[in-house]
Amino acid sequence: MAKKKLSFEEAMERMEAIVEQLEQEEAPLETVVALYKEGLGLSAYCMEKLTAAEGEIVLLRKEAGLWQEEPFQAEE
Repeated sequence: MAKKKLSFEEAMERMEAIVEQLEQEEAPLETVVALYKEGLGLSAYCMEKLTAAEGEIVLLRKEAGLWQEEPFQAEE
């Protein structure tokens, strides 16, 4: 995949496509390894985007006087 700036949503869509390909179990080993590597990179990219968004929300809440000291709880 060419190196370009992806949106969070585009990265998630590409990861979903990679998972579908890997679940088919019909790809050669070299392809599987390349897809896995790409997926790891996309995962790191998405985590970075989520962390940045969380930080921005915390900053906005502080500026609005809505800040309370409590850890961020992700839905499971």
